[in-house]
Amino acid sequence: MKKTIIAAAIAAASLAPMAAMAQAAPAPAAAASATPTVGAKVFDAEGGEVGSVESVQGDVVTVSTGTARAGLPTSAFVTREKGLTIGMNKAQLEAAVNGAKAENTAAKDAAIVADAPIKSSDGAVVGTVSKVEGDNVTVALSNGSAAALKKSYIGLGTDGSLALGMTAADFAKATQAAGSAQASTDAGAAASGTAAASDTTGQ
Repeated sequence: MKKTIIAAAIAAASLAPMAAMAQAAPAPAAAASATPTVGAKVFDAEGGEVGSVESVQGDVVTVSTGTARAGLPTSAFVTREKGLTIGMNKAQLEAAVNGAKAENTAAKDAAIVADAPIKSSDGAVVGTVSKVEGDNVTVALSNGSAAALKKSYIGLGTDGSLALGMTAADFAKATQAAGSAQASTDAGAAASGTAAASDTTGQ
């Protein structure tokens, strides 16, 4: 008999999709090339503050405006008098991020269908979509159990497949921990004669 694992113990942050890749405008001309570093302020061509560098992974630089996060290529940055500069102001960058998120959400919703495989961040298939109910997705795992996830935990990989923001090993640990917690809850409920309540809220 399949045992349902309520994966509420999986942190939303660890499963959240990567920052939206905004379509950055070309870097301003007549300026020196830049090497973005974490914490550095980012400005627009007019000198207005856009945000700051949150992370640098390879050729992708994540810029946070405070309300939005965008992954930009290093080629989008140049160095000017004030520092790191891109060809968009804060409002334009946030609009680009919101547009990318809307497109990503629509594509993701279309991809979350029964039997669709879900991969880990290291490319391993951790399970397949079993059922979709509103914002809740039940994933059938390879070991015969199931995990209940929020749609917000699932992103799209570069190849368009459904993906999680954690490795297969980390996902296995998280679901095992969630399963143990659920088992303890069920045992306690049985002893007291009350029904076990499962919190599947994933925000």
